[in-house]
Amino acid sequence: MTATPLEWSDELGRRIRSGAWPDQAVSTVTKIVEALRAGAAAQAADLLDYFVDEARVVQGIYTVWFPRFREWLLAEGVEAAEVGAELERLAALLALPDGRRFDPDAGWEDFEARAGRLAGAIRSGGAAETAAFAELDAVREDWRRLHDRWADLMSGVLTFVARRFGEPALEACYRFVLEPYIDDRYMVYDLRKRDYAETVFRNLYTTAEAMRAHLCGPDRLGDVELEEFPDRWEFRFDPCGSGGRVLRGDPVEGTGPRTDPPYEFGVTGERYDWAWNEQGVCYYCAHCCFALERLPAERWGHPVRVVDPPLYQGPGAAPEPRRCQWTVYRTVDAIPASAYERIGLTKPDAPPAPPPA
Repeated sequence: MTATPLEWSDELGRRIRSGAWPDQAVSTVTKIVEALRAGAAAQAADLLDYFVDEARVVQGIYTVWFPRFREWLLAEGVEAAEVGAELERLAALLALPDGRRFDPDAGWEDFEARAGRLAGAIRSGGAAETAAFAELDAVREDWRRLHDRWADLMSGVLTFVARRFGEPALEACYRFVLEPYIDDRYMVYDLRKRDYAETVFRNLYTTAEAMRAHLCGPDRLGDVELEEFPDRWEFRFDPCGSGGRVLRGDPVEGTGPRTDPPYEFGVTGERYDWAWNEQGVCYYCAHCCFALERLPAERWGHPVRVVDPPLYQGPGAAPEPRRCQWTVYRTVDAIPASAYERIGLTKPDAPPAPPPA
């Protein structure tokens, strides 16, 4: 075990997990288990606190997006009663396995409190190893249930938008909804302000961190695949815990793909620059095209990451769409021209120069 599992990052302005890039692909849940088995109670508790931090990043994103979807619908003339009725329908559809109505605020409070109690018990020596493992899995399950319903809620609202206004309206909706998120999370990659090389560490770390929090992988622990090449790093999610699960379904709860009844959440039927000019992109997955590629390329000339999403192949197709892959390039010049062309743009001859030091 390392002396400490966490360290302070001046780049991110907060604590992060220590360790080389291959280690960052290992879920924080797995790291907590390793610490418990090694008898490193303080490390296990610190990592559990950090697992909540990881989840808080994703929870914060969804709590920013959700009210802006409602705001956009109201601004487009949808009556408040109709919006409310649709949200109530989705909340009922996404009820918890025990039948309770989906309430994201209450779900977060319960998760955070349970994790805090467990961390305290581990630190004080009041949690036997077997009991700690069982309770850790319960904490992870609390987050998984909340996280997955957030992703489903976003998919459901996007499907409502597409059915109410037509699929092309998703572009205007997404541009409105994502604006604060882009400002907060991605403007730091603006080449007019910073050299590309200065952003690579942040790009790699936040990729691993976010996808751990999305509980990627077949066991829903948050493990990702990472492969390093001379010009790039490739992250793969099999499946991604959000969009990938939408298309594959939920084996944990025994429910099917969200494209099927009773959900019937949408995928692109036409080709759009904001969805990689692919058909079968789930509406939720399209936010990655906007946030990671199209909007950054429009504003300062290059994608932050290049995404190869899973695609819905239609009824009767293979039950598991391809893995999602995110690529972070070592240099802006290494980003291929095809990455621009598939989002309707042309690779610039040269990136914008950063301001003088």
